[in-house]
Amino acid sequence: MAAICWRCVEDEYLKEIVRTKGRTDLCSECQSDAENAFTADDLAEVLDPIIRENFNLGEDVKRFGEDDSEWWEQEGDPMSDHLQEVIGQYLGWEDEIVDALMDSEEVDRRDGEEGFYDRTQNYVPTPVRAHELQMEWDDLSEDLKHRNRFFNLSASNFFLRLFEDVETRRWWNSEVRKNEHVVYEMPQDTELFRARICDFSNAVTETFREPLKNVGPPPTELARAGRMNADGVAVFYAALDLETCLAETRPALANEVAVISVKTTEPLHILDFVRLGDSNKSLSYFQPDFDQQVQRGLFLRRLQRLISQPIIPGRESEYLITQTMAEYLRSVHTPPCRGVVFQAAQRLNGINVVLFPDWKGEFPVQYVDGSIALYSIDSIDYKHRKRYVQIDDSETWMHEDLDYD
Repeated sequence: MAAICWRCVEDEYLKEIVRTKGRTDLCSECQSDAENAFTADDLAEVLDPIIRENFNLGEDVKRFGEDDSEWWEQEGDPMSDHLQEVIGQYLGWEDEIVDALMDSEEVDRRDGEEGFYDRTQNYVPTPVRAHELQMEWDDLSEDLKHRNRFFNLSASNFFLRLFEDVETRRWWNSEVRKNEHVVYEMPQDTELFRARICDFSNAVTETFREPLKNVGPPPTELARAGRMNADGVAVFYAALDLETCLAETRPALANEVAVISVKTTEPLHILDFVRLGDSNKSLSYFQPDFDQQVQRGLFLRRLQRLISQPIIPGRESEYLITQTMAEYLRSVHTPPCRGVVFQAAQRLNGINVVLFPDWKGEFPVQYVDGSIALYSIDSIDYKHRKRYVQIDDSETWMHEDLDYD
């Protein structure tokens, strides 16, 4: 029977299991007698609960050919293929492990009794939902609005867990074909755009006389609550391009909008929620918190949508949880973030930037001389999406995904 020693196991969690529980056998990989090795039977014993929790039999689906022919086909892949993913390497004797899994089942196949494992069947990964974190996010939002707004330890612990490894997470940049950090240093001299609606007669004159004062961040005493700040807390809202900047002001038809550009005066430690949503982290099926980490990854992808969705006027309390998140990132997270980047709510593929002030309340931006310009809004485009409604005895849920539950 084939075997593998702990030194030849590539998955770090499985390696430790084999090192501590293995027994002497000839390793099929390095061809040496090893004191700590696992046979196919040993691997089957460890793999069985993992496979049952994370994979299901594929369903039969009808397929259609170009000549209008049709046939039934089982979706998924053979268990031997999935074992390479779970173990984290190709062994060459995966079929032997499948046989060991089949032998471990207490079924009598001679009498036609069917077991879970079968070489002739295909398997698919079990769908994963991020319900627990979503419910925690919703409960925390309600807690901040109605029960415990200040000194909220639940909020601190939640964001500590949510962003625990954000400094090391990577995302695949398909344009340059390489992995890049989710948290990165925004270069000095990065150009940003900021706008202000000129809604009274002398606003244009005042704005053009002192662009940064009138279009830049407000003084703290005039700062109104927004997505990333509470009343009286000034942050710098901007966009990476002009069109997004104009759209994010939510102007009405015929509004006059003044736009300025600024440049950052130093490198800034930035968390990019767009990158975070597409980020990946190498996980092992054998790590104790595998399920929690998979769910967390799914929720991080959903987080981009949660923080960028527009808030209906009059329901600004919905911002409390993102305001608390911003406070965590700028004051508690290590190292502190100087700002965040996220998807614009008002323009497809537009990118918003929020910069946090330093300890003196100052922002690392400088007005670009002569950049102020005035735009008149001639038309507005509207798009819509279908939402799904679920109603139970106590609550109504509105969401975008059919498989939300």
